[in-house]
Amino acid sequence: KTAMQIIHQHIEEEIINYLMPLKNEYVEQCLDIKLESGWNDNGEYIVEVWGYHKNEYKPEEKTEFILLRLYINHQYKQIYIANIFLPDFMKHKGIGKKLIYKIFMISEDVHYGLFIVDMVNSFYQRMIKRGALPCNECDDAVQIVSETKLF
Repeated sequence: KTAMQIIHQHIEEEIINYLMPLKNEYVEQCLDIKLESGWNDNGEYIVEVWGYHKNEYKPEEKTEFILLRLYINHQYKQIYIANIFLPDFMKHKGIGKKLIYKIFMISEDVHYGLFIVDMVNSFYQRMIKRGALPCNECDDAVQIVSETKLF
């Protein structure tokens, strides 16, 4: 395997190993998770995690959401988290921050920078307060560093 393939596999395994047990915690909501990955036209490797849960208005139907979308740019040795979303029943439990932390630990291992990009302003402000670094020349991205408080 190439170094790139090892990085991809490591990230995908960490994400799945962390998220799959949540299916047992959210049985009532019928939580399900599916990971898809591959290369995009820009030469970046994309990992997407789709979540599914029971529709609160039509319990026989499932609501689909993108739980996580990240891009790995090997040329610049950077990982970008472009989406991280949790349905209301999963919020305020540290799940998203722990997921960011797990990805950060891998990025540290392989000497890649980790950035959260395309952020809404409220999340941007919260991450800055937690010690993430603002990125030069853009107001919707931060870099996660070892000082960022994710717990």
